[in-house]
Amino acid sequence: MRRVRWTYVGVCLLAAACSGTDPTSRVDQLPAPGTPAAEPQQAPDGKGDLRADARFDPQNDIVPNGDGSWKMRSTKVRMSVMTSDGYDASAIQTYDRDVLASQGYMQSPRDWRNVEMTGYFRVNASNDWSDNIDLYARGGRHNDTQPCEGSAYKGQIFYDGRTRWAKETWHVSYDFWSYAGTTSSLQGRWIGFKAVQRNVQVGGAPAVLLQLWLDDDADGVGFEKVYETVDAGDRFGDATYCWGSADRMPITWGGPLAVYRWDSATDVDFKWLSVREIE
Repeated sequence: MRRVRWTYVGVCLLAAACSGTDPTSRVDQLPAPGTPAAEPQQAPDGKGDLRADARFDPQNDIVPNGDGSWKMRSTKVRMSVMTSDGYDASAIQTYDRDVLASQGYMQSPRDWRNVEMTGYFRVNASNDWSDNIDLYARGGRHNDTQPCEGSAYKGQIFYDGRTRWAKETWHVSYDFWSYAGTTSSLQGRWIGFKAVQRNVQVGGAPAVLLQLWLDDDADGVGFEKVYETVDAGDRFGDATYCWGSADRMPITWGGPLAVYRWDSATDVDFKWLSVREIE
């Protein structure tokens, strides 16, 4: 596999915010995944306080470690990252899949759509080592009250080292791509994990490119692409439940929340979270 250098901006939760720009701006674009940054950027230095960023909602207590990382002890984690427009369910005018696909967003034009999510994780203890960490976007809250708000593509890395993508057309309606045996167990060691989703065209029709990247030795420098697939609207889904015209239509719209999710783990350290809108 090709080893690629990635650079990070500071240690802010939202990477572009560290450079003084709005991370949802379409003007300040990131280079395409797999290409070096156009200019050198500041490497992580372990400073800063995630809790000070109003766009970050960990939903559980996080505790700073002595090395600049953070500890989470909840067994049900949903750490949400909002754009500068925030999250407001009352501002979502429709969940009709055809309308969302046409306008390109669920809540706001600034919704997370073409997005790169990154985090570094160390799973120290878990009640179930077959569970996983998810990085997902393209929807809002995932709950039974409004199931059609819960759309997402979920990049998954399992505690035992497997990876795959999942498609949640609505909450809860899942389809899964095949597993890849990507790395060894995550127990007690740091890894960097990156999920990229962006709209593309396949045969002149809308589709979504999905990639997973891994920094297996957690050096903060190099990522390898370990998984790539495309949702071209020919495989998964039941979008007609949410008024879509075709069950298998890809999720091409943005959503107000990008989420770091895991279950079952009783002790997880994390650091260098970054959510970036890309083209």
